[in-house]
Amino acid sequence: MIERSPPACGRWRWAGLLAFSALIALRADAASALLGKQAPDFALHGLDGRNRRLSEYRGRVVLINFWARWAGDSRVEMPVLDRLNTTYRRAGLVVLGVSIDDDLRRAGEFAAAMHVGYPILLDTGETLGRDYALQRLPMTVLVDRSGIVRVVRVGYRRGDESAYLAAIRELLRE
Repeated sequence: MIERSPPACGRWRWAGLLAFSALIALRADAASALLGKQAPDFALHGLDGRNRRLSEYRGRVVLINFWARWAGDSRVEMPVLDRLNTTYRRAGLVVLGVSIDDDLRRAGEFAAAMHVGYPILLDTGETLGRDYALQRLPMTVLVDRSGIVRVVRVGYRRGDESAYLAAIRELLRE
């Protein structure tokens, strides 16, 4: 029996697929690598005209949600986060939405249409995405009162609210 090697284009396709899979695995590990570490600080301009720095919220529990108008799950998750913000704001929770859209005008229109009560910040560079190892949107990071990343959640599925709720309640009690 003669063993044939795959055609050259097939080898390249497999090599590309393997390289892509490895990249996704590295990004997932990078996001998980944030757990238990100091959250990377940032200063971003908000849709309300104010600049906000993550370190300003030390002493409070901070939920950072990275989103984009073109990420369909963002549209589903934002109202959930708004309810959490409304319910737990007085207890010490801060919710920050970070848009990574290239088109700031359209991102602003989308956020306005979503009617969220938490601050929407605009990330116009790539540094923050690298610092937080963004791989898929939406991505939610929960930071404790001392600035340590305690939860990283990539993507959103209905029912994730209960996981957020349990983690938020635990961190607020600490």
